[in-house]
Amino acid sequence: MAELIDVFKALVGKSDWMRISDEDKIKNFFIINRSLSKKFPDKAQLFNLKLIDKITSMNLWHHFMLNKPYPNWFWSKSEKVKKSDISEKEHKLLLLNLKIKDIDLDYLIEHHIDFIKEELTYIKKLNQN
Repeated sequence: MAELIDVFKALVGKSDWMRISDEDKIKNFFIINRSLSKKFPDKAQLFNLKLIDKITSMNLWHHFMLNKPYPNWFWSKSEKVKKSDISEKEHKLLLLNLKIKDIDLDYLIEHHIDFIKEELTYIKKLNQN
C-alpha cells in the first residue's frame, strides 16, 4: 500500500504512475481531489460525484498534471493571521465603522487581512480630517 505522498508524487510525475495500484488510487482519490480543488475547482467539481469511477478519475488527474510544474502549494499551509495583529482599539473601531458582528470581523481578519488593513487606513484618514 502506497502512502498519500507516494501517490501524489507519482500523480504529478512522469514515470511512477503505473506502479500505483488501483486500490491506492481509490484510497487516495478523495483527499487528492479535494486538495487539487484549491487550484482547479472546475476540474475537481467534475469528479465530485458519489458514484464516480475513482481509478479513471485519478488517471485523468495524472494526465492533466503531466504538463504542469510540481505544485508546491499542495503541501503548504496558509499563513494564519492572529487576532493580536490588530489592536483592541482598532478592532472596536472596525466594528463600529463596518457595522458587523465580532465573529464576522474575526473571519475578515483571518482570511482577508489586506482588506482590513485598507479599511483601517481609510478610517484613520477619515478621523484625521
